[in-house]
Amino acid sequence: MYYTGIGSRETPKDVLANMDHIAQILAIKGYTLRSGHAIGADRAFEHGCDFRKGKKQIWNPNGVFYPLHEWATDHASSVCYEYPLEKMKGYTIKIITRNMYQIFGDHPTDQIPSDFVVYWCKGDPIKKGNDSGGTRYAVRIAHKNNIPHFNLRTQTSEFKEFLKKLK
Repeated sequence: MYYTGIGSRETPKDVLANMDHIAQILAIKGYTLRSGHAIGADRAFEHGCDFRKGKKQIWNPNGVFYPLHEWATDHASSVCYEYPLEKMKGYTIKIITRNMYQIFGDHPTDQIPSDFVVYWCKGDPIKKGNDSGGTRYAVRIAHKNNIPHFNLRTQTSEFKEFLKKLK
């Protein structure tokens, strides 16, 4: 069981505390966190997961090397509306590709999608050009693949109901 816990570096402090709490609950329930170790939301989820000694898969673009699998760059290309991936430079491609791993894992032949995505961002990442930052790419690919996704800025009550139904 996997979930993706991500969001803006500008996530409000009260939401960060909530993300930490959510990660603790999900670690206790046996979910594996997928995230990217960015300042803000990613690290709040990671902290909560670590506090409960939960399992995690973290893709830190400044950390250990991870390969750029073709399937991941293909997914990334399909959600880069604002600027085509093929026109981006190496590090930017690496960061956007890591968002695909946050949703599917990084196994080259056996992608296992996250069961859901919980995040915080200012806008609506599904609408073209309506948000900035890497979170939008992960949310867009989740949406495209019918993976439930919850923005804690606008869908807190929906996420609480969803959380109650989890094993």
